[in-house]
Amino acid sequence: RFAPGRVDAERVAVLRKEMGAGPDDLVVGIVGRLVHEKGYREVFEAARRIAVRAPNVRFGIVGPSDPDKADAVTAAEISAAETIGNISFLGMRHDVADLYAAMDMYALASYREGFPRSAMEAAAMGVPVIATNIRGCRQVVEPGVTGMLVPARDAGALTDAITAMANDAGLRAAMG
Repeated sequence: RFAPGRVDAERVAVLRKEMGAGPDDLVVGIVGRLVHEKGYREVFEAARRIAVRAPNVRFGIVGPSDPDKADAVTAAEISAAETIGNISFLGMRHDVADLYAAMDMYALASYREGFPRSAMEAAAMGVPVIATNIRGCRQVVEPGVTGMLVPARDAGALTDAITAMANDAGLRAAMG
């Protein structure tokens, strides 16, 4: 199910378009419930900064809203994030394995994790991972080999890591 190359190029092109990406854009994928403990404040701030630094970088966010949670990302926050212009919310999806094939890099900005399944799935699909330096993420990402680790709650470090990976196709290929 999570095998690089399993998804054909035509399907990848369709999925990239759903994430707002054209053929020359790069996609940062994020999979997870829309709650703040997943680091969405930092993701939105990184997207805002990257819109200026690297306008060809798009963010595809996959996951359901979770309005019953105290730290739910609100509809107003989603609307504000969409106005940045480089973020697409795809909602709950059942084709996440296919979506990984359309990502150029994967980001997980969580504050806490057990064992982050989405980061493990992205890595299995050959997608380099940028994750927070927390328990769980450290077990999935080998820094400098399969991805990068950044401090939790640090939008600047997340921005820098995404920008560095976006600017270096060789790095993305090696870490994938």
